[in-house]
Amino acid sequence: MSQMTPPPDTNMPHNSFNDADSSSLSRVALWSMILGIPGLCVPLLGIAALIMGIVGMTQTGEGKRRGMGFAITGTVLGVLGFLSTSLIVLILIGGIFLPAVGAARQTAMELQSMTQLRSIGHGMSIYADNNDYQFPPTDQTFDILLDQGLIEDELLVSPLEDGDGVSYILTGVRELSFDSTEIIAYEDPKHMDRRVNVLFADMHVEFVDHTVFEAMLAEQEAERDAGP
Repeated sequence: MSQMTPPPDTNMPHNSFNDADSSSLSRVALWSMILGIPGLCVPLLGIAALIMGIVGMTQTGEGKRRGMGFAITGTVLGVLGFLSTSLIVLILIGGIFLPAVGAARQTAMELQSMTQLRSIGHGMSIYADNNDYQFPPTDQTFDILLDQGLIEDELLVSPLEDGDGVSYILTGVRELSFDSTEIIAYEDPKHMDRRVNVLFADMHVEFVDHTVFEAMLAEQEAERDAGP
C-alpha cells in the first residue's frame, strides 16, 4: 500500500509579510502631500513636506509600500513652497536693506562734499593770510587757488554733482572775518532736498535747512547791498 501524503495544515501561519508591506500605504508619503498644501504659505511646513516627500519616495514604489504619487506631490509642493518662501524673504530683505544702503551712500557723499568744501575754505584762508586778509576776486577765486596749489581740481567737483557743472557757489565775500554766521560758499542747493552744505567765514562747515539757509543768505546779501 502506498503511503499517502498528509494534507497541508491549514492552521500553519502564511508568510504574508511582503504582501502586507507592499499593499500598505506609506504614511510619510501621505503626510508629505498633506503638509505640502499649507506649506506653500508656511515656510516650515513646506520644508517638512519636502523632507517627508523625499523619504516617502524611498519607501514607495514597485515591491514597496503604496503612495509614490503622494510622495511626489508632497515633494513638488515642498519645493514650490521653499522657492516661494525664499523669494518672499529676498523681496523683504531688498525692501529693508536696499533703502538703507542707498541712504548710507547718500550720507557718505554728503560727508565727502563737506570735506571738499572745508578744504576749499582752508585754501581761501591761506590765501587771505598772505594777502592782507583779502580773498581773491570772486570770479577768479578757484583759478587762483588752483594756480597757487592751495586746492586741487578734484575738490571743485562735488560727489553730489547733478551734471550741470555747478558744485560750489561763492557768495562774493572778500574779507576773512572769522564770523561764524557769515556765508562764504555753499553747495549747489539743487544737490540736496532738505539741507544745504554751507561754508562759513570762520571756516566751519555744516548742513543748514533749506529755508534757514535762504533766509540767512538773503539777509547777508541785503546787508552787503546796504553798505556800511
